[in-house]
Amino acid sequence: MAKQKMTAAELIALYLEKRGVKHVYGVPGAAILPFYDAIKELTKIESYIVRHEQTGAFMADGYSRATGEVGVCAATSGPGGTNFLTGLYGAWMDSIPMIAITGQQKNSLIGTMQFQEAPIVEMAKPVTKAAYRLTDGSKAAEFIHEAWVTATTGRKGPVLLDLPVDQQKVEIEVDLDVLIGSTPVDNLPQASDADIEKTLELLKDAKRPVLLSGGGVNIANATTELKALAEELQIPVVTSGMGMDTFPNDHPLFAGRMGTMLDTPFGNKTIVEADLVINLAGRFADRSTGNVSVFTQNGKKIIHVNLDNKEIGKVVPTVLGIVSDVKTFMVKLAEAHKALGAHVAATAEVGTRVNLTEERKKWARKTDYTTLPIRQERALRELREFLDRDAFVSHDCGISQIWSSQLFETYVPRTYLLTGGAGTMGWGLGAAMAAKLAFPERQSVNILGDGSLGMSLQDIATAAKHDIPVIIFCMNNSLMGLIRQQQNWFYNERQISTDLIYKNELCDNEERGIDFVKTAEGMGVRGELVTHYDDIKPALQRAVDSGKPYLIEVIVDPDPKNACEFSNNGALNGFKYSEKIDYSK
Repeated sequence: MAKQKMTAAELIALYLEKRGVKHVYGVPGAAILPFYDAIKELTKIESYIVRHEQTGAFMADGYSRATGEVGVCAATSGPGGTNFLTGLYGAWMDSIPMIAITGQQKNSLIGTMQFQEAPIVEMAKPVTKAAYRLTDGSKAAEFIHEAWVTATTGRKGPVLLDLPVDQQKVEIEVDLDVLIGSTPVDNLPQASDADIEKTLELLKDAKRPVLLSGGGVNIANATTELKALAEELQIPVVTSGMGMDTFPNDHPLFAGRMGTMLDTPFGNKTIVEADLVINLAGRFADRSTGNVSVFTQNGKKIIHVNLDNKEIGKVVPTVLGIVSDVKTFMVKLAEAHKALGAHVAATAEVGTRVNLTEERKKWARKTDYTTLPIRQERALRELREFLDRDAFVSHDCGISQIWSSQLFETYVPRTYLLTGGAGTMGWGLGAAMAAKLAFPERQSVNILGDGSLGMSLQDIATAAKHDIPVIIFCMNNSLMGLIRQQQNWFYNERQISTDLIYKNELCDNEERGIDFVKTAEGMGVRGELVTHYDDIKPALQRAVDSGKPYLIEVIVDPDPKNACEFSNNGALNGFKYSEKIDYSK
């Protein structure tokens, strides 16, 4: 196309559309109206209004995680922008590409404390890959182009764009096709031949090697390459907290998940006993590693592959650090190993196939509880058995996330959605809605507790308004369950501000506080209360059959004796508090 005249706001809207952006999530306000008007008048981008700007950021983040594309959110100046900060922080911690756009006061008034003026760029810089203010509307083309390239290349991340209202209206002339055509190639670092050769040497010497799959495998769209590499090497795969859905959990080579909380017992056992761990695009984050001494004792060797050289050796010492695109590394290693014509790993003799299925079953946690109130383990078992293999499940932080990560199997990449670094309560509903909008034909469920639902409750109305048929699966124990558990274990049962029960005389369930079913119905969303595990699947079926947003409130056991399992000493034991486990048995 030839050069065309347009305003800076129109340029940014059209640029996003040409980049494939389909949705904008947020809340308009006076300072961002030129941009919103351009979205409506000039593009086919759908605008989804939310009830809290924070949810708009969560939706942009969840959309990116579910699709691998860039999520976009927009809000006005001042509180609109500051309400984005938690969402930006979550995306930044997990290297998620998204663009947040905020309105701003006129250029000439910035710094004079005018109405809804906030130094959002300065506030956002510590929790974004980059934050920019459009100080000169005539340079809007370079501005939006740099922002897109920054968000989507190298180690990806969120970018904030602050648009003074007067600069949005500046008229410019630009050829969008030429602008987009000038995008530089993302020249990611690649593993050298020497890196591959050294990796093969270490594999040859190993007796119990393991592939550790991190969240970067999803970000790099490298799950197919991971499966191919594991099958070529015939060695176990363990996933980190952020890598949970990077490898099919029913694959014969899947050993489980590693962590002090987000783990499976056999996953931890496999890591503890390994003599060589190849970390593929993970960070060795604290909830995955716990006490790092487990990675430095008994001669265990670590190969760490990461796009960002600052991550290598930051937490765990490595015998070999490889700065590389993880997809390239896995392809090269698989090809080099295949060229040898023999398995180099001692765990995979020539002609044999590793199958860990029975070991996984032997070490699996119990889920077939028949006691009432419903055990959380049983509730999640019923949910997993009902859902399709490619269903999305999003999570908020809390005990519901811990239970899910310990028990819930995943089979398809980008379906297990959670904020790993930020651990944000209230995040999952926005992510579930965005995933459903991106893939209307697939099921999308927000698994959460009553504490988290209290932090996203207002945006049940967003699901109703936009008719987004997500399922909200609330496991209600009327507690801040995870924190209550820690108070009981580590603070001699000195409980404070974790009890959410209060007497609600206006509801039938007056001893439980909020009646979430009635609250949802008041917003136009169907809901039902479930008190028996046999009723969970029928409720889920009614939710799916309705084709509408639906809330299922499951009353679960609050008894502290039925606490979720996690390490109390930072070790990767994966078992109950104070229990001693002998892995040699």
